[in-house]
Amino acid sequence: MAVSRLILAMFALLAIYVDPTQPARSSELAYFILAAYVIYSAALALILERFVVSRPAAHLVHGIDILTFGVVLHLTDGPTSPFFVLLTFALFAATIRWGWRGAVFTTMATVAIYGILAVSSEDLMDDLNRVVMRGIYLVVAGVLFAYFGGIIERMRHNVASLAGSSAQAWLGGDTPIASVLRRAAAITRATRALAVWRDETGSVLRVVEFDRGVIKYSESANKLPAVDGKVRTGAEFWRGGSQKLPDWLIGGKAESIVMAPLPGGSAEGFVLFVDCEETGEDLLPLAGVAAARIGYEIAEQDLRHQLIEAAKAEEREKLARDIHDDLLQSMAAVAIQLASLPKKSGGETEGLAQIRAIIGEQQDKLRTLVREATGERSAQKTCRVAGRLRKLLVELQAQWACSIALSVAPLDLVMSEKAMKGVFMLVSEAIANGVRHGRASRFEVHLESTRTLFTLTIRDDGVGLQEPASIFEYEAVLTEEIGSISLSRRVQALGWRLSLDNSPRGLSVTIRGALE
Repeated sequence: MAVSRLILAMFALLAIYVDPTQPARSSELAYFILAAYVIYSAALALILERFVVSRPAAHLVHGIDILTFGVVLHLTDGPTSPFFVLLTFALFAATIRWGWRGAVFTTMATVAIYGILAVSSEDLMDDLNRVVMRGIYLVVAGVLFAYFGGIIERMRHNVASLAGSSAQAWLGGDTPIASVLRRAAAITRATRALAVWRDETGSVLRVVEFDRGVIKYSESANKLPAVDGKVRTGAEFWRGGSQKLPDWLIGGKAESIVMAPLPGGSAEGFVLFVDCEETGEDLLPLAGVAAARIGYEIAEQDLRHQLIEAAKAEEREKLARDIHDDLLQSMAAVAIQLASLPKKSGGETEGLAQIRAIIGEQQDKLRTLVREATGERSAQKTCRVAGRLRKLLVELQAQWACSIALSVAPLDLVMSEKAMKGVFMLVSEAIANGVRHGRASRFEVHLESTRTLFTLTIRDDGVGLQEPASIFEYEAVLTEEIGSISLSRRVQALGWRLSLDNSPRGLSVTIRGALE
């Protein structure tokens, strides 16, 4: 702004030097005033390069501008002065500094000054048309600048609101992504708003949806919808039907759609606003800000997850070393002592042999855990699940004195060894909890999969949970600690999702996750 003032003052001085106005004496005085104003503008530009001007100083500078412009107009033909454009600069500067309020007060001041110049002019009637049109121009320009200032102020407020929305997210029970989406939907007055992205692995499509006041979370194996090439570089607005998107994404027929891409980073995706009632000039920039904010939250979430996993790996390795150095050595000593007992007693009993077998089996399992925790296993392997799961269930039936039915679809289902081990641990814990706490005697285990995801369901005939009969989704299970805390935390650690269907006839546990 200071540089613009200096340039304007220099050209005004050049103009009066090249073509002085009448009367000549006033023109000479105006020349010296403009020369002084050029020096003042240059000094002000240098000061503003090094220092920040306070609010009172800014008001003083603006007052000097308006006063100088009024004097120059008075000395150069009054209301018909060619330097009338200086008043427009004052309006623009006030709008940039103080928004619509600055535009309104400056309009009142400039109209008052121009009115005084017009009334005091001796040649008013000679050029009345120009005087009237210039007065109307000042009023109209003031209204437009005030409108522009209002847009700037509203955009600043909305951007600040979006920037701070995630900071208060947890207080309102939302995740940071949901909080930003909720606030953006409120600003744009959209009936539905969605954040859709696929992570770096590309295995799962994640969706956070705001639909008429309700936040929903979902994951699927759907492909990320293809969008217009323009959306990859910035926010776009479409009328209904002009952008082909799947019905599950837009919720049926949509009259208008605003889409903005997530910034490049750990996730590929976009933010979608459906049927926005707010269609002002700041709609697309706000959508872009919301997308950038959500992209930042996704990147931060991924980074936080990586840090947690790194900390877990470090703790697992420490625990594995402790197990190897202490527990395994102790078990080995016990096994040696048991092996020497038959020699002393003259024979080995059946019970003693069984104890030795159990200790040997547990040693093998502990060694496997140590190798995995310290990273000594080979590359990730895949294996068929049905046979191994059936063998596990036979062991669990004998251990807990219950009956377990199994169904696997497809029968040749293959998953990574890590995922299979997680499934086995969850099945074992769910059946143990069902027998001990739910007094169940019969279980049904169903395992089915799509190309990249699996669904594991474990039903029992027990008494269910103490909570009322209902279906509890993943977020409620975690936040309200419904059911087995150990089971839900194990599912969370694996990066999977869990839901519970509770009834007096028993409990159904459903777990969904990636096959790899």
